[in-house]
Amino acid sequence: MAAEQRRVISDWRALLLLRRATQRIPADARRWESAPGRLEEIHAILKRLVQNGDLGPIKGLSRIYEAKSPFVQAGGVQEEEILMELHPYAALSHVTALVFHGMTEEFPKEIHALLPSGHTGGMLPPGTREGDWEGLWLGLSLVRGRMVDKIKETPIHWHALSRGTALIGTAEYRPNGYPVRVTTPERTLVDGLLHPEWCGGIGPVLDAWARTRDTLDVNPLVELVEQFNVAILKQRVGFILEQLGMTHPLVDQWPAQAKRGGSSKLFGGAPFKPDFSERWKLSINVPIDVLQGATE
Repeated sequence: MAAEQRRVISDWRALLLLRRATQRIPADARRWESAPGRLEEIHAILKRLVQNGDLGPIKGLSRIYEAKSPFVQAGGVQEEEILMELHPYAALSHVTALVFHGMTEEFPKEIHALLPSGHTGGMLPPGTREGDWEGLWLGLSLVRGRMVDKIKETPIHWHALSRGTALIGTAEYRPNGYPVRVTTPERTLVDGLLHPEWCGGIGPVLDAWARTRDTLDVNPLVELVEQFNVAILKQRVGFILEQLGMTHPLVDQWPAQAKRGGSSKLFGGAPFKPDFSERWKLSINVPIDVLQGATE
């Protein structure tokens, strides 16, 4: 735990750590005989660590503990670390991801998390590898993501999106040592256009696009939009890239696919306005000064 500056541990991660230690430490140098294979085997150990003061329970969350050992980095436990132990297949998203990537000055006291389709969404819990689950009773199935309304009084908003899109555009990051899964900057910007209401509104979303102009990698962004294959998303992203003075060969093909229609607005939550992009067949129904200023 200390090596990853981890301050929170779940029963399933404790099981994996003990199994790793069993493989690493010679039999004559450890105090246990064999690697545990079931969660029930680890619960007695965790209970003893709580009694000894090495771990402390986290209010309202069963089987998740805060490390109290002096060898663990001091400081308050972050809600994001708890969330990764609670639902290790989720990804921090929307306004939470904007804050994480430094793409906004908004700091809402809430957390948004993207849920995979199905049980795991084809992902491993952060900080684990496939070998960790080999020979383990039930394998990956023993770790089931849990959802709660709050973590440490912070509201949690869980988002289950359409099948497939939850799997793309997420990555593990370690800003504080321990791993957290977050939507990538490109995925976060795309999600902002699809669901600005979960990102503080369209204003902060467009501001985030402008802020990332000099660091945005257009290649993965375009690949992501192609994977979503949503016509209005191509129109919105194409228009914004045009305003930012950025281009890509595939983006140059998107205008031919653009069509007028009831949803052909830069911001779907506001009425049409006469300002119109003929190239993108898009009503520009919100102020875009922040995008135009980014090119100056």
